[in-house]
Amino acid sequence: MKILMISNHLGVQSGVQRYVQNLLLHLDTTKYRVTLFVGQCPPDQASTAPALEAHGVEILAVPDNKKDRIRALAAHLRTHKDYDIIHYHTASKIGAPVCGMMRVLCPRAKIVVHSHIVYPPMTLTWRAAHLVYQLFADYFLGCGVAAGRFVFGDHIDAKPNFSVACNAVDAGRFHPDAAARAATRAAWGITDTDRLAGFVGRLNHQKNPLFLMEVFAAMAAQDPHWKLLLVGTGEMEPEMRAAAARRGLTDRVIFAGVQSDVPAFMNAFDLFLLPSNFEGSPVTLVEAQGCGVPCLASTNVPDDGSVTDLVHFLPLAAPLTDWAAKAEAIAAHGDHDDHWAALSAAGYELKTAARRMEQLYDKLGGHA
Repeated sequence: MKILMISNHLGVQSGVQRYVQNLLLHLDTTKYRVTLFVGQCPPDQASTAPALEAHGVEILAVPDNKKDRIRALAAHLRTHKDYDIIHYHTASKIGAPVCGMMRVLCPRAKIVVHSHIVYPPMTLTWRAAHLVYQLFADYFLGCGVAAGRFVFGDHIDAKPNFSVACNAVDAGRFHPDAAARAATRAAWGITDTDRLAGFVGRLNHQKNPLFLMEVFAAMAAQDPHWKLLLVGTGEMEPEMRAAAARRGLTDRVIFAGVQSDVPAFMNAFDLFLLPSNFEGSPVTLVEAQGCGVPCLASTNVPDDGSVTDLVHFLPLAAPLTDWAAKAEAIAAHGDHDDHWAALSAAGYELKTAARRMEQLYDKLGGHA
């Protein structure tokens, strides 16, 4: 079976691309011939390409620019019309007309559109995009119900051709690991008396990093043993460094940059912070739970991925003192225990999720 998978870019900081990598590394590439059409890796990030190519995935990397990617996709489909499945990861309105273009250029393929975002407010142009998506796509996936409804329509989850594809992670990598915790904390100068809050992701508007810094300042004022470690980079890093300096927190905020061994950092944390402005169903929230780390997120983060009692939510409008108090309360009960029974039962174990995706491909491709 020939599958064309379309994603945003090859950088490891993209939550969508992390999901794509996780999924593809667990597909049977002897049965499914996968071509990944994707933007080039941003210069400040590591690429997922080497691992994917070693697993047998063909990669077509084009300029990481929306208009250029669309033109390149059209050119590719004009000469490659034999795909059985087109699996299109989308988080935008422009994906709707792209879906129509794919239907025209590759009429025999079954088109699977896969939503990864909730980005209020809902607008008339989004409503129009719902109709276009539903006109041209064959099957709809969402990283959660909220993401499916936002991109494809309010009642999409009532349709038989919709299902949730959990942002599953590898239990073999993201699990409690005392040795990794100790080694990582030692490597970054975290002592036994320090308490470590952490964040993993892109330092951009979506993740609300300046508010994260305000939350941490309130935590540090309450308990001077707190430190903050940030894994990732982004356009707002200079502003975050300046905010830390203004608050007198430079020596307590660690900018670790992009790191490949995310499980080791998750294990090092006493608390995972995710005060995002908007999300779909963040992979990092599942990764943190897999490592047994208490999580504090904004209510703008959909609760689809809140599988265990490790996850707690507060509105962004709540006083910073409330955020600090909640952080203190949940971090104090962090056990770093194994929660994979609950995560697996909810569909967040990667191998099971990959098998479910293969079953969908077989059904749509006529090989059930």
